[in-house]
Amino acid sequence: MMRDGDGKSEPTEIDPEKAAKLLEIELMQKRAEWQRAKGRRSSLRALSFFFLFAVLAVAGGAFYFLASSGTVTDLRSRQPEPHEISPSPTPLAP
Repeated sequence: MMRDGDGKSEPTEIDPEKAAKLLEIELMQKRAEWQRAKGRRSSLRALSFFFLFAVLAVAGGAFYFLASSGTVTDLRSRQPEPHEISPSPTPLAP
């Protein structure tokens, strides 16, 4: 069989050992690529869990600070009672 004008003939049979070796090399490359992707994915997952933990820790710390300083109860005591709220001077247009 002749290729497009290069003067060399293609082998009619494929050498099984050579094909197996090429396949093994290709699979090794794919495996290495998969492991790199797995490493990136696990790093991203760990980073996202750390970020979630940090957000929850900050929210918990803020709640603890507000609750322990009495700010929440001060805010509740400053709110006017519902009967003390004066109506608006002008009615709202529909």
